[in-house]
Amino acid sequence: MGVILKKKSNLYSDKYIVKHLTTSVIQHTVKNFQFIKGFPASNTWIVHSNNDAILVDSGFGDRTSFLSLKNYINNYLPNINIHYVLLTHNHSDHSSGSRQLSEIFNAKVLIHKQEKKMLKTRSESDDTPARYRKKRQKWEDEKVQTPISKYIKHGHQIKVGNLNIEALHTPGHTLGSICYLFRNEKVLFSGDTILGYDTVSISAPPNGDMNLYLKSLKKLNRYKLKYIAPGHGNVITNPKQKINRLILHRLNREKQIIDLIDQGHKLDSDLLNAIYPNLQKGLKNSALNQIRSHLYRLKELNKVKLKIDQDKWKVI
Repeated sequence: MGVILKKKSNLYSDKYIVKHLTTSVIQHTVKNFQFIKGFPASNTWIVHSNNDAILVDSGFGDRTSFLSLKNYINNYLPNINIHYVLLTHNHSDHSSGSRQLSEIFNAKVLIHKQEKKMLKTRSESDDTPARYRKKRQKWEDEKVQTPISKYIKHGHQIKVGNLNIEALHTPGHTLGSICYLFRNEKVLFSGDTILGYDTVSISAPPNGDMNLYLKSLKKLNRYKLKYIAPGHGNVITNPKQKINRLILHRLNREKQIIDLIDQGHKLDSDLLNAIYPNLQKGLKNSALNQIRSHLYRLKELNKVKLKIDQDKWKVI
């Protein structure tokens, strides 16, 4: 007996949103704010054909979020067999539901081998608003318990029934970030490499790498894509335009940083205040890390240098 979709229309509630991208791809989003009100929650993507299914990212690991996803699957996809949970990267808003999904559905969890260390490390942030810290701690507790079945690399093929998904290593946001290409319908599951609402935060090495990120975007631009299904936000229906816009944004930001250093903004904190004068609470550390990632790349390109004794930047 094949899978019966009781209702193919989109679902909206005060707890979650479900949207059908194609006949095989479903977007499940729990309304679960992380840093600031209005920040798009993480998407879990359900890819299915007949009785077979694969999840891309697990969503949040707190009880409310997990039950929302579990109950949707049980109620609207009866008889489904979830074979895999494919993680795009280690961050807890994408991975912390994996342990429970693996136990309930007997699914194998896959992630890139370069995420191994950070997946087992709790992420602490003194920039997280107090009202979200307890919930975030739960996600971190769940994240480090993620049961990985296999660490994979670029080009790994995941084939289940009629489903064919390829892992594309796209370092930048994290060094082991993966996008998953669903060849059947030319859908790219991009995690946090490409978001559906804005640009993504790229940390400086060793946690991220702006230079590698730009290379990853250029690599993705070579694929013929119909949709990009992001880790946060809405589906992207103009993939090449979106990717080109992201590349241009980064290059323009680097030009801005060079100009600001020339104007006397020589400290990291000076650049932060100049570029983000009205930064919302909860985003300071992320923004500062992103500026440092740009500076690290510019240093590699011999466009700036750091005066070590003064912690000041200078244009070469």
